[in-house]
Amino acid sequence: MATASKRIITIDILRGITIFAMILCANIGYYSDLPAWMFHGQTPPPTYAFNPDVAGITWVDLVFPFFLFTMGAAFPLAMRKRLENGASRWSVTGSLFRRWLTLTIFALVLGNAYTIGASPRPAFVKGLFQIILWGVMFMSLVRLKDEKKCKLVNNAGMFLMIVMAVLAVDYMGLTLSRWSSDIIIMILANVAIFGGLIWMFTRNSLRLRWLVLLFLIAIKALSSYTPEALAWVPSLGCIGWFFSWGFLQYLIIAVAGSIVGDKLLDHSRSGEKTEIDSWHLVAAGIALTAMLVQLWGLFTRHVLADFIISAVLGIAFVVLTYKRRNIVTWMGYFGFAFMLVGIIFDPIDGGITKDHCNLAYLLTTTGMTALTGAFVLALELKWQIKGRGLSGCGQNPMLAYGVTSFFTGPLLAMLGIGAWLDTISLGSPFWGVIRGLVYTLLMVAITCFFTKKKLFWRS
Repeated sequence: MATASKRIITIDILRGITIFAMILCANIGYYSDLPAWMFHGQTPPPTYAFNPDVAGITWVDLVFPFFLFTMGAAFPLAMRKRLENGASRWSVTGSLFRRWLTLTIFALVLGNAYTIGASPRPAFVKGLFQIILWGVMFMSLVRLKDEKKCKLVNNAGMFLMIVMAVLAVDYMGLTLSRWSSDIIIMILANVAIFGGLIWMFTRNSLRLRWLVLLFLIAIKALSSYTPEALAWVPSLGCIGWFFSWGFLQYLIIAVAGSIVGDKLLDHSRSGEKTEIDSWHLVAAGIALTAMLVQLWGLFTRHVLADFIISAVLGIAFVVLTYKRRNIVTWMGYFGFAFMLVGIIFDPIDGGITKDHCNLAYLLTTTGMTALTGAFVLALELKWQIKGRGLSGCGQNPMLAYGVTSFFTGPLLAMLGIGAWLDTISLGSPFWGVIRGLVYTLLMVAITCFFTKKKLFWRS
């Protein structure tokens, strides 16, 4: 399960699946007559307008919680190693603040860079500007083995970033604003620092972390069902461009992920060989089936049938593995517990919704992620599957996140291929999917190239 560098391959693969799905869902063809389940549950075709009253989720709505879960699972891997290598608690805590600052700045850069399309400059100039900006981001965020060289490249990148900001205003005609940010990265920045602090505080006691997790769930329930009870909480609108209390609800997924991460790390270090027999593979298949059942039941709103089928699958999983318990079955129990409780909250919340995020969504998707992880882990332990393309993306998530918007996308547009893909995908489900796959596979190829060269972006 771990390589020589002690990476947990399961987490890398799971994160890679998330990145793949993220880029795919963002680039499949709109207006291609694709079914509603190919888009966010609350932005269905034909208008794709956001409607918060639409209950249900699709596979697209799993991307963000999957990423949050893997972020949490990586906390013990990164921080425990540093502590064991002699770093002080204050040093590790300081690194959390630096990570928060890096992600916050990255979110602001991305948010303002997305407005380049509104520039009055010709399309070719805008595309070239985006590609150059991506190169500058690369220099600013890349990690190199040679620390002196790394600092020099990073500082040069930050200087060029300032130059690009000046050019964006004076030459491209843009208006930069601290309120223009990539909300996904901004949420990740807040979850990274608060989730990391929670892990530091509870690193020697999983029981204490479970209590913190239950506390977070209770606060979310309180804010959802009796919001007046939290009327004393101060409004922080003045700093809302980088922090909101609403961001912290996603800690539920990340803290749950950190519990799984610690379990995976302990198993990896135990050195014990985990035997995966045919019954374990059947159980792993049941876990994945249960995850897929949610996408049917919660999207079509057959919630009662979904719960009954999921409960039966959960019982079958327990029966098959009761005398064969190991790390895979533990993840399965974990996943089924969260998922079933999440389904129960669906009617209480008036239907599961990603936006505005409710408790049913947080708990159900946490369970679905764990069940998918159990399936991946079983395959990895049985056949030593490395999933190199997916794990390569999973090891370099920030590079993968920005490469389509600021490198391959502008490049294909400048070559005329982007416009051609847009045209042929109109009204064609087949070409709508092909459009998404072209951008996604290019992202995989480029990200894996840099991962193989050991060129990682800070994240």
